[in-house]
Amino acid sequence: MDSIMRQVRVCIIGAGVAGLGAAQKLVEAGIKDIVVLEAQGRIGGRVHTVPHGDYHLEFGAHWIHGEEGNVVFEWASENGLTEDAMSLTQTGIGETMFVRPSGEVVSGEVVDEFRLARDNIEEDSQSIASFPKSFGEYFLERFRKVNSWGQLGEELADWQGRFQNCIDGTDTWFQASAKGHSMYVECPGNPVVNWKKGGYQNLLNHLKGSLSPSQLLLETPVMCIDWDVTLSDSSKGCIVHLESGGTIQANHVIFTPSLAVLKACAKDLFSPLLPANKLRAIEGLGIGCVNKIYLKFAKQWWPEDCDGFSLLRDLNDVPAKTTRENWEEALVGFYEVVKQPNMLCAWICGEAARQMEKTSEEMVSGRCIALLRKYLGSQFDIPDAVWCKRSTWYSNPWTRGSYSFRSMDSEALDVYAADLAKPLVDPASGKPLVCFAGEATHDCYYSTVHGALESGWREAKRLSHYFESSQKAPAPRNITSKERTKYQVIIIGCGAAGIGAARELTSHGIHSVLILEGSGRVGGRINTIKTSESRHLDLGAQWIHGEVNNPIHEYAKSRNLLYDFVSGDGEGDFYTENGDLIPADLVEEVMSVMDEANESLQIMSRAPLTLSVGTYFKVAFKKYVASCKHNSPEMARLKEALYEWYMRWQRVDNACDCLPKLSAHCWGRYVFCEGKENMNPKNGFLSIIDAILRETKADIMLNSEVTSIDYVNTLQVKSNRFVREDGVTLPVIVRCSNGREYEAEHIIVTPSIGYLKEHLHMFSPGLPNDLQKTILSTGFGTIDKIFLEFDEPFWSQDCKGIQLVWKNRVPNYGQVQNPSNSKELKKNWFQGITGFDPVQHQRAMLCGWIGGAEAEYMETLAEEIVGQACVKLLRQFLHREDIPYPKKVYRTQWATSKFFRGSYSHHSVPCECRMGQPGESPLNEPVCATSNTGDKVPLIVLAGEANSVAFYSTVHGAFQNGMSQVSHYLKALSRLNGGLNGIKSKM
Repeated sequence: MDSIMRQVRVCIIGAGVAGLGAAQKLVEAGIKDIVVLEAQGRIGGRVHTVPHGDYHLEFGAHWIHGEEGNVVFEWASENGLTEDAMSLTQTGIGETMFVRPSGEVVSGEVVDEFRLARDNIEEDSQSIASFPKSFGEYFLERFRKVNSWGQLGEELADWQGRFQNCIDGTDTWFQASAKGHSMYVECPGNPVVNWKKGGYQNLLNHLKGSLSPSQLLLETPVMCIDWDVTLSDSSKGCIVHLESGGTIQANHVIFTPSLAVLKACAKDLFSPLLPANKLRAIEGLGIGCVNKIYLKFAKQWWPEDCDGFSLLRDLNDVPAKTTRENWEEALVGFYEVVKQPNMLCAWICGEAARQMEKTSEEMVSGRCIALLRKYLGSQFDIPDAVWCKRSTWYSNPWTRGSYSFRSMDSEALDVYAADLAKPLVDPASGKPLVCFAGEATHDCYYSTVHGALESGWREAKRLSHYFESSQKAPAPRNITSKERTKYQVIIIGCGAAGIGAARELTSHGIHSVLILEGSGRVGGRINTIKTSESRHLDLGAQWIHGEVNNPIHEYAKSRNLLYDFVSGDGEGDFYTENGDLIPADLVEEVMSVMDEANESLQIMSRAPLTLSVGTYFKVAFKKYVASCKHNSPEMARLKEALYEWYMRWQRVDNACDCLPKLSAHCWGRYVFCEGKENMNPKNGFLSIIDAILRETKADIMLNSEVTSIDYVNTLQVKSNRFVREDGVTLPVIVRCSNGREYEAEHIIVTPSIGYLKEHLHMFSPGLPNDLQKTILSTGFGTIDKIFLEFDEPFWSQDCKGIQLVWKNRVPNYGQVQNPSNSKELKKNWFQGITGFDPVQHQRAMLCGWIGGAEAEYMETLAEEIVGQACVKLLRQFLHREDIPYPKKVYRTQWATSKFFRGSYSHHSVPCECRMGQPGESPLNEPVCATSNTGDKVPLIVLAGEANSVAFYSTVHGAFQNGMSQVSHYLKALSRLNGGLNGIKSKM
C-alpha cells in the first residue's frame, strides 16, 4: 500500500472472526465505507483450518461449543454443516486409556469413579462462584477430601489440572479465578459439535462474503493508532499508521486483535495512551497458550476401541523448570483425530507449549514418539510418525497466545470483560472513536468463536445505532455552567417508572424535578392510539394484571377508569394448517400437562443455575408422551404440534428469543398479583399513566434524547446541597442531543434495559463493573402485536380466538431459533405468530401475537405485506378463501425503535440476578459519590420493570420500582440537617 492517506468511515483492525463479523453487520446495515486490515497473509486470526486428505485439521479453534444460544451453531446447522452425532474423539474425555509412567494402565473402574468425583466437585457452581481463591485450589481442596486412591488420585488430579489448563488457556489452574471460572457460560447441547467438512473455514468464507477485495487488506500490519485527533471534516476521529508507511483516516476504529497483542503492544500502539481503567483491564485479564501437535502414522497401531491415551506424571519426578529439553513431560495426552484414522493429536499448554514452539517440527515429532514409547512401549510397537505439524500461537506476533480467561489478577484489579469492551469516546459528542471486540471482550462466552462473533456484531451494532442517532443530532456547542438549568432531580424517560418516581418525589415535597424524554410522546412502552373508528388501541402495554398489591389497579379502580370485562389470550379454537379443528379435549389435555410443568417449575426451590425453562418443559413433555401407551402416529403428531404451540406462546409471553434462554432458576421469582387478570382500561392504558403524570409537579421536556451523563466520584455539602468540588456545579451534568444541558443533584435513569445495553457509553465515568455486567446479562426481548381491522367481522360473536398449530412443518421453539437475517426466517417468519384474538371494544379487529427473531423481521416489512401474510394464514388454517384483506393494519415495532430496542425483560440463563440475595436486584444499587463528610451520596439510580424482582415485565412493576428507587435520594436528603429542604424550583 502506498503512503497516500485513505479515508474511510470505519477501519476494522484484524480479520479474525470478530473483525469479519463486525464488517458483515456493518455492510448489512448499509455502511460500506469500511476497510479491514489484517497483518497476516490469511484471514481467520486464531481460527486456522487446513485441508488434509478428505477432511481437514483445525490448528486453532476446533469445535462448536454448544447448540442453544450459540450463533455459530445456529448458522452452521441451518446450512447443514454440522455433524448430528456426538463424538468425543480428540476431546480427551472419550474412551481413553490413562497410563502411568511405568506403563501401568489405570483400570476403567477407577477412571469412572474419578470422573464422577470430579463432576460432583465442578457442578457446585454456587460454591465455585463464592470461593475467594483460584479454581485449582478450589478443586484440590475438595478433591483431597474424597480421594480414596492415594498417590494415584494425586496423579489423576494433576492430569485434571493440565487438562483444565487446555480448556481455560491457563499456564496453571492456580492462575484461574474460581469466581471468574463461574462467569463462563456453557451453551446447552453438545459441547463438542464437529463440522461435516471444511471446518471453521466455512464460517470465515461466509463472513468474508460481504466484503469486496478493496475492503480487505491482507499483510497490512498496523504500527500506531492516533485515536483523539481532529479530522479534515473538523470532527474527532482516528489516524491509523501502517508499518508500510501509509495512513488511514477513519471516523471510527474497531480493534479486534487478541488480548495478548494488547498486553504486548498497548502502550506503544495507541496515542494518546489508553485510559488507566483500560490498561488495568488489559493487565488483569488473562490469556495463555494452547497448542496442538498432529502426528500421522503409516497405519493405526492402537486398539480400535481406544481413542487415545491420557498421560499421568510421577509427581516426585516433575521437572522444577520447563525447558526446551523437557517440555514434552507436560503433554496432556495423545488422542485420535476425527476422520483421520492414522493420526493422533497431542495437547500441550502454558510454558511447555511456548518451549515446544522453539523446537523444530522434526524434533517435536521425535520427542513425542519417545514419550509414547516410554509410556506404551511395553504394550505396543510404536513406529516413527510419517508426518508432523504443530500450531505456534505464542510465537506468532499477531496472536501471541490462544484464548483468554479470568485470572486471579482479574480479581485483584477488579476488572471484567466490560472494561476491555468499553469504547474510547469523544466526551464532547459521545462519538465512539475506538471500539474493542474479540473473545476476551465477551462477558460470558470468552475463549470461544461464538463469543468473538457476538462481540464483533456488538460493536457493529454500537456504531450503527450511533450513526442513526447522530444523523438527527445538531452539532455540539460549548455551554457554560451559567447556561445550564439546574434541578434537584432529573428523571430520564417518561414511561411508567419515570412517572412513578416523579409522583413519589412530589408526595415528599420535592418539586424541582425535570423529566427528559427522548421521543415526542410520554408513556414509554405504553402507547395508546386511536383507530380509524376513533376507538382506543394499545400498541404497547394493554392490560392491568391483578388487583392485590397493584398500585396501577388501585389508582384506576378508584377513578372508574376500568371496564368490567377481562380479556383472554391464547384461547379459543385451535386449527392445523390443513384447516382441521383440533378436538378441544385434546387441546385441554396437552395444555394441562404443560401448565402443570409450568406451575411445578415456579415452586421449585432450587433449580440448577444452568437449567433452562426450555429444557425443563421438554423433559416434562417427553415424560408425558412416554406415559401415553396407545398413541397413533396421527395423535402423536398432534400432541407434538400442540406442545410446540405452547412453547411458541410462552416465548411470546416472556419476550424471549427461545425458551432455552430462559432461566429455570429464576422462573419462580415472578409474582402474580391476586385478582382478575387482563383488565382493560376504558380509554387505553395511557389515560391512566397520563392522569398520574398530571398530578406531579415535574417539568417535562420531550424530544430530548440524553447523549451523556457526567458525574463525579467525590463531592461536598454546601448550604444543604450536594455540589462538585468547585462549590457551584451540581454533581451530575446531563447533555441532550438538542444541545441543551442540565445539572442535578440526583438522576433517575428509566429507559429500557434494551436501550441501556446499547448506551452504556453515555455514562462518564462508566457505571460500576457489577452494574454493567447485570445490565448486559439481563434478558430482554421482543413481543409485537399485529392488529387487523376489517370492515366486518368474519368470525362468530362468541369466538375467543383462532390459534395456529403447525402439524406437518412444526417449528421447534424448544430450540434456539435462527437469527433474524437468515433465509429460512425471512421465508417463514409468519410461523412465529401464535394466533389471532378478537380485540375487546373493537367492532371488527383481530390481534396477532408474534415474538423473537420473527417479530424483529416482521418489523422491517411494509404493513400491507404483513396484513397480506396474516390473511393468507387465516385462509389456510380456517380453510376459507372468502376472508377479505383488512382495511387497516397496525403493527408494533418495539425492537427497531431506537428508544426501546425490545419489549420487556426476562431472566436469562446467564442472568447476574442469581448472584443477588432473594428479593434483591443488583440493578437497584445506586451509583454513589463520597462527600467531604465521608457519606456515600447516591447520584444515579436505575429504575424500570427489569429492576422489579417480583413484577418484572409489567407496568405496575415499573411504576412501583420508580417509586421505590426515590428512597435512595430521600435518605441522603434526610441526613442533611434532618430534613428534605432543597431546591424548591428550577434555578
